[in-house]
Amino acid sequence: MDWDNLKVALAVSRAGSLTQAAQMLCIDKSTAGRRLTALEADLGSILFVRTKTGFALTDAGEAAVQRAAEVQNCIDLMIDEVVGSDEGPVGVVRLVGHAWMLQRLTRIAMPSFLATHPRLDLRLVNDAPRGPVRSEATLSLWFEVEPRDGEFAIQLGEMPYALYRPQGIESDSLDWISFHDEEGAHPLIVRANDRLRGPSETIRMTATDAGIMLFAIREGVGKGLLPMCLAEEDEGLVRVGAGEPEFVRSLYLHAHYDTVQTHRIQSTLRWLRDSFGAVFRPAGKQVAVPIGGKPQTACQPL
Repeated sequence: MDWDNLKVALAVSRAGSLTQAAQMLCIDKSTAGRRLTALEADLGSILFVRTKTGFALTDAGEAAVQRAAEVQNCIDLMIDEVVGSDEGPVGVVRLVGHAWMLQRLTRIAMPSFLATHPRLDLRLVNDAPRGPVRSEATLSLWFEVEPRDGEFAIQLGEMPYALYRPQGIESDSLDWISFHDEEGAHPLIVRANDRLRGPSETIRMTATDAGIMLFAIREGVGKGLLPMCLAEEDEGLVRVGAGEPEFVRSLYLHAHYDTVQTHRIQSTLRWLRDSFGAVFRPAGKQVAVPIGGKPQTACQPL
């Protein structure tokens, strides 16, 4: 049995389509299709059925993918053991999160991390909040998302939010821009919006990414709640009010138990923990966010 064929089955199970699986493996779609057909011939079973929404696993496919994932995990652990800790982490780590988070990590903390680990390949994915796929070296950054079956999750820290308006326009004349997640409810944001929004103020625009909201607020579309680390760097924004943040959101890091002990995941996890303050707290400010009972500045690692 050809391991390359099994990798195609794993990729299809993760991506849900042959085209996306081929892109993940850096091969063309026809090659991926031939390898999947060859694997099904070797096993004598149909592993996937085509549906309107993509490729769905059959019972046989579920069993095959589960075993292939275990093989992939064994290979990853073997690489860690053979290469040795003195060589540093090796391989690909997928880092999934909102675009604005990945942009800040890239700008503030990533260059030194990659320079320290030359054999590590970070693959950044701006995606919706869903759990890591089994046996895939993936770390996901999400607010208030509970761990699912087979997941490992830790709280990286708490991120302060405040209300901002554009420079030169008074707050009372503006309607609202709000965060909206079509896949889940975030009661902290909903409650804060309800508490702060006046009876005659309406929500004129919603977005799923804080970076888009920031641009809209800066251009005068409205006012809205933003992560302070993002908004305080923009000279086109002015905070409405002062004092403590309007609220804080807990940022969680999710991984799958199959891969969490690998050298590359552990190294990336430590980097994210150590970088949290510099990346996700407002620079140069003391913000009263109770972690461990003490306020922390932007440069304090967790």
